[in-house]
Amino acid sequence: MKTLALLTQHDKARAIAPALQQAGFQVTTVGGFDTDTLGTFTGETSRLGSQLDAATAKARKGCELSGERFGLGSEGSFGPDPYTGLMPWARELLVWWDSEDARAVSALVQGGATNYTQTHVSTLQEAEVFAITAQFSSHGLVVGRPGEPCFSKDIRTLHDLQRQMLLGLEDGPVWLETDMRAHRNPTRMNMVAHCAQRLSTLLQRQCPRCAGIGFGTETPVPGALCTACRQPTTAMRAKLIHCSACNFSLEEVIQETVAPSRCDYCNP
Repeated sequence: MKTLALLTQHDKARAIAPALQQAGFQVTTVGGFDTDTLGTFTGETSRLGSQLDAATAKARKGCELSGERFGLGSEGSFGPDPYTGLMPWARELLVWWDSEDARAVSALVQGGATNYTQTHVSTLQEAEVFAITAQFSSHGLVVGRPGEPCFSKDIRTLHDLQRQMLLGLEDGPVWLETDMRAHRNPTRMNMVAHCAQRLSTLLQRQCPRCAGIGFGTETPVPGALCTACRQPTTAMRAKLIHCSACNFSLEEVIQETVAPSRCDYCNP
């Protein structure tokens, strides 16, 4: 079984290891590096580059620190949903890195299964209501913002919350947010596990051309034809399955046609 070096300080190995073992990789946690220097959810350090850049940097750093050929990086991102902008949305990314071949295989899962939220509160009662909504204390809370006297990422009990709130309320409303670090957020940890399963599936698929592992990165291809006017639509017609080793692509047709209700010509 090959060793896979996971750079994390948030206990993600327990969510990732079972799935990657199915693909022939033994996950080992790499220490000695503060991953918060690559960015924090609470803003002490801004993330440089994209979510993919950050996850890839962690995977490569894991190889560098451990001396192993294979590394794994994990990066989460949270915000409003991409459809209405009204619901919280989570994006979880894992990047597998082969330091000898200098190539990556990535897996992404996303959806609304998250407790991500934040608000200003003006009373202890409002703070306690927010805590219930955020699934505290099974899920962590963050009080205040960096630089404020009440700022704390170590809120574990109702007593902790009350103490920090009383400190903060002396100066006005207090900022509260969910702690999105994986070891303090079981809902996020579940999504990390889901993402690991998707990555494991990719790493068990070989490219039909070069036999390299990781075949399966998908790109949507629009253009399904309207059944009424036969014009191409924006609806997905197929997906391109891609190999990151040799750049071979295989098209897999999803649907050749769609109903007129999905056509910009028949139903503008």
